[in-house]
Amino acid sequence: MTAPGTAGDTRTATAAEESAPNRLLLPALALGAFSIGTDSLIISGLLNRIAADLTVSAATAGQLISVFALVYAIGAPVLATVTGMLDRKRLLLLALTVFVAANLLGAVAPDYPVLMASRVLAAVGAGLYLPCAMAVTVGVTPQHRRGRALAVVAGGMSAATALGVPLGTLIGALGDWRLTLVLVAVLATVAVGVLAVAVPRVPAPPRVTVGQRLRAAAHPQVLIALLANVLACAGEFTVMVYVAPLAEEVTGTGAAGISAFLLVSGCAALAGSAVGGRAADRFGGRTAYNGAVAVLLAGLAATVPLALAAPGGSRLTWVLFALVLCVIGVASWALPPAQNHLISGLDIPEPTVALSLNGSSSYLGLAVGGALGGLAMEHGSVTALTLAATGVELLALLTVVLAVTLTGRGGSAAR
Repeated sequence: MTAPGTAGDTRTATAAEESAPNRLLLPALALGAFSIGTDSLIISGLLNRIAADLTVSAATAGQLISVFALVYAIGAPVLATVTGMLDRKRLLLLALTVFVAANLLGAVAPDYPVLMASRVLAAVGAGLYLPCAMAVTVGVTPQHRRGRALAVVAGGMSAATALGVPLGTLIGALGDWRLTLVLVAVLATVAVGVLAVAVPRVPAPPRVTVGQRLRAAAHPQVLIALLANVLACAGEFTVMVYVAPLAEEVTGTGAAGISAFLLVSGCAALAGSAVGGRAADRFGGRTAYNGAVAVLLAGLAATVPLALAAPGGSRLTWVLFALVLCVIGVASWALPPAQNHLISGLDIPEPTVALSLNGSSSYLGLAVGGALGGLAMEHGSVTALTLAATGVELLALLTVVLAVTLTGRGGSAAR
């Protein structure tokens, strides 16, 4: 999944080049990203609990993730434009405050509509925070240290996948799913407190209009890259949003087992980020991205026979399911660095503006995958779920093959 936010809408102040950021700043920014990353996917591990508590189906509960992702995908570029001239520190604190309020509202939600409203509000906070956090990181970090600094902040999202989501799922399963949202709010509140002290004044970046973003997205090479990413992420999340009911059906596991599977998937995601970056540097962004999509397709295709014929509850099934989640985790998190490498190397006007759209394309894929998976669960079965995911990922692979055919193989990004 593409890391949300880029440095594309930023301009570094001269003074920022001369000093390293406050030691508390990057960990605090990463903690905010960790809380948002945990919040955006934690529902997937709690679907059955939420569905039972609010008297809705698991498929309906899954739309909480889809709506969050859709609001982020559409709202982040618009919000970045509307708030472009605001002081970055105030914007960070405002964004996390909105996010905290949204999770507290979700924790006390009496019914599904209120919980859905809280997810919309949380997505607004996330859409404000993540791009701004990346911008601040660039603005306070010297040129020669920016790569490492951005990796620290983006690492909050990866760590959320590896630790926050399975831990939150376990806490919600052993106690109450509402407690998980409270803990997310507490983490974000701590980040607010530290950021209030640690963030210096960072000048607002040059304003990038919605028109500029649309023109960047409309460039043929960018458009096909973003379309491929939407499809690749949609295929992944068709399964991963509903990984809890899928795991229950295939392996016969309970809440603790689901948390264990999510932990395996999260650790694989951390490895995937490293693999994707190294592969992009060595083979080029296009080759690395296409390879990751092909591996992701293989992993999703492997869920089909597991859903069809695996003997639920056997040790072999557990091992095979864990291995498949590892493959999916590595491949899906290899996509973001490869995609960023690919787009940054294209011979296009304003490549940094095009890069800023990556996060939205990933979250749009999450929204599409969650909706498609919900339809499969509502009108079919977990087998239909795995077949739908595989079909969408096949479309993603065909799209990247088409991209190679149309754009050729010139340049490092196109290799």
